[in-house]
Amino acid sequence: MSIVNFFETVEGTWFSQRTTHFASGQPSQTGQATLKITGIETHHASVTTLCQQFNVNAEDAIFAFTIQQEAQASLYGSGGATPVRTTMLVGLKSADDRSGQFFSQTDREPAIAGQYHLDNEILTLSIRNDDFQSDERLWYMNPNLRMRTSLVKRADGYQMASFCSEIRRSS
Repeated sequence: MSIVNFFETVEGTWFSQRTTHFASGQPSQTGQATLKITGIETHHASVTTLCQQFNVNAEDAIFAFTIQQEAQASLYGSGGATPVRTTMLVGLKSADDRSGQFFSQTDREPAIAGQYHLDNEILTLSIRNDDFQSDERLWYMNPNLRMRTSLVKRADGYQMASFCSEIRRSS
């Protein structure tokens, strides 16, 4: 499977059930979210704008998506739902069809660059900089059920791990 084939499978509306653990001894949290993942044309103006932030030619983009996340309140907490967040993810061509660079931007946050790698039908998205490390892995149990894990480490010692099971909702 190539990276383009993998991303052809992500479009749709997904129900996400999440458990998050913190290394600092904070209690674990659970939550739910609805993810609406929509493919966008790689020549779309927003893709070009994101690529320009990294001085990259937008013609090198091989996939682009928006991910709209509407989180609901924690199952066991007293917090309310969080505002809807939208993230754009753009992947670039590389020497092979299984790994390369991606750019991501969420609402008004600064854009970030990372690396993707597809191995044995498991996608890993990695971000590394002086202050932050993140690894997210996605894989499918079947076409409508996928799993996702993430591990985040910050320079200040903060660490968080999460596991999500996600079910595609039928249209």
